[in-house]
Amino acid sequence: MGCPDAAPSGREARFSTLRIVPYANMPEFISASVVNRIADLTSQRDPAHLEAALLAAAHDLFAPEWLALYRRNAGDAERIDFVIALRDGELERSAPAVSYADLVDAPGVTILPIISRAQQLLGYLALRRARVLAEAEIRLAAGLFRIYGNTVGLLREAQFDRLTGLLNRHTFDTRLDRALELARRTSRRRADGGKLMRFFLGEIDIDHFKGVNDRYGHLYGDEVLLIVARLLKNNFRKSDLVFRFGGEEFVVIVVAESCDGAQLSFERLRGRIEEHAFPQVGRITVSAGLTEIREADAPVQILGRADQALYYAKNHGRNRVCYYEALLDAGMLEAAQAAGDITIF
Repeated sequence: MGCPDAAPSGREARFSTLRIVPYANMPEFISASVVNRIADLTSQRDPAHLEAALLAAAHDLFAPEWLALYRRNAGDAERIDFVIALRDGELERSAPAVSYADLVDAPGVTILPIISRAQQLLGYLALRRARVLAEAEIRLAAGLFRIYGNTVGLLREAQFDRLTGLLNRHTFDTRLDRALELARRTSRRRADGGKLMRFFLGEIDIDHFKGVNDRYGHLYGDEVLLIVARLLKNNFRKSDLVFRFGGEEFVVIVVAESCDGAQLSFERLRGRIEEHAFPQVGRITVSAGLTEIREADAPVQILGRADQALYYAKNHGRNRVCYYEALLDAGMLEAAQAAGDITIF
């Protein structure tokens, strides 16, 4: 005798509501290349590459003449900034002559809002195509944008420190490599008589932080970290990169016209932290080691120099900013030599 059918429960019940769509009913324009593009989109770990992958997937889906990605300006929600475009298979990072406002009413141009699953507006995709997008294509675009939004969310979680909201140690290597590449481009620009940009890296360490945790507990220690992180964000510009490097240590990559300008920004931070009244804890100070990022540097060399300057500050009274190159010129430090992945002082 057969057993009576039992009502699905638990995990089976959840899956019993799924609707299986026959393959024959799938839209004709979903091809293997599109699936591969979407897979490429979700594999990206760099925001710039993710944006390029989004354009490539949209290009394969809709075959437009041209398409571009725009997003709201971080400081001015009314302003829409150009990010990247794709034309004739080539990525373009220079803003087009036509403004976003002009594109909105341009013939043959469709503007699609990129909205995440959490209903946040991430930006806009503009595309030019003679044939108007069909309703099914618009729904497909919405699905693509959800995948993009989910990937953006995962990237943000992976790149930011959960406690302070600053960039984390995992993100540092990629950002430093980018700063080195910019330093090399700047060197070439300087040779051509162009504007000089100089990059500096500073390591910042909270003085006697272990004593805070031991005396007041980790809850107050975390509050100190949160306040220092906020002071860091308020002190440096949005173009500067601020990282929580681990524990009570932070790293900042700044752009300045001179070493004096870079030192001034770190000295200003040191003063603001010293003057801030931390709840329960009272007075907190920081020490910092600063060095210039040079075009021929390897990352281990940059960090080694900043470490030396920071250790000098720690060993000579704390609550101070020390510039590696100045200490070296004054004979207060010996040059660091990099051997493989180990810095020897």
